[in-house]
Amino acid sequence: MLTDSHAHIHFADFQDDLQRIFDNARANDVGGIICVGTDEEDSHRALDFVSDELILKQSKGITLRATFGLHPHEAHRGPKSLEAIRFLLKLGQPCAIGECGLDYYRNLSSREEQQAALTFQIELALEHNLPLVFHVREAWDDFFATIKHYPALRGVVHSFTGGPQEVDRAMDYGLYFGLNGIMTFTKDQEQLEAARLIPSDRLLLETDSPYLTPAPLRGKRNEPANAALVARFLSEIRNEDYALLAEQTNKNIQQLFVFSD
Repeated sequence: MLTDSHAHIHFADFQDDLQRIFDNARANDVGGIICVGTDEEDSHRALDFVSDELILKQSKGITLRATFGLHPHEAHRGPKSLEAIRFLLKLGQPCAIGECGLDYYRNLSSREEQQAALTFQIELALEHNLPLVFHVREAWDDFFATIKHYPALRGVVHSFTGGPQEVDRAMDYGLYFGLNGIMTFTKDQEQLEAARLIPSDRLLLETDSPYLTPAPLRGKRNEPANAALVARFLSEIRNEDYALLAEQTNKNIQQLFVFSD
C-alpha cells in the first residue's frame, strides 16, 4: 500500500472526475492521500473535502487527511490570514501545519513576509503538537537558520530537490523528505544522489497533484495514482525492493503524521 503524502485533489481541477481519481488510486494500491492547504480558504476547502460524506463514499478504502497552512507565495496575506489558519484548528483537526516555508526562486511574497509566516506556523504547530509540511526553494540557509531555534519541531521537506549537503543538514533536525515526480525527469545528478542517500526511515512518497507529473506521463495532469510511478523509480535508483520501500514509507507516514484512523 502507498500513501500520497502531498496532493491537492481538493482543487477545482479535480471536481468533475473524483470518482475516476479514487478508482485509479485504488487500482495503483494508493491507500492514503493528504490534501495540503496553501492559504486559509484553501485549507478550509481541504478540511471540508476530507469530511464530505459523498467524497468519503467515493474514496472508500482510501484514508483522507488535510493540512492547514499558508504557502510562502501567499505570505503577503499577513497576520490576518495566519490568524485564520489558527482559527481553523477550532473547526477540525489537521494532520499537519503547512504547506509553509521559504521560496526565494519566485519571491511572490517578500523574504520578510515569508520568514514571519514560517515562524508563526512553526510556533502554531508546536503549540498543537503537530508536524509541519515545509516548502523550501533556493532558501536553504535561511530555512535552517530559522528551524534551529525550534529543536522540538517535526516535519517533512516536501518536493525535496536539495543535494547531499541539504540531506545532511536536514537530518541534523530529524526531518523527513518528500520525493515526487521531479526525480523521474530531473537532469540534476546531485538531486538524484540525494534521493539515493536519504535514509529509508526518512523517505515519504508524494505527487503534488495536479503538478509535477512523473515520466512517462509528462504533460498530463498529475494525480495520486502516480505515486506508484514515483515509488517504482525510487526503488530502482535506490536498489531497493518495491514492496519494502512502499511498506517503509507507510511506516514513516504513521510516525510523522499519526495518519491511521
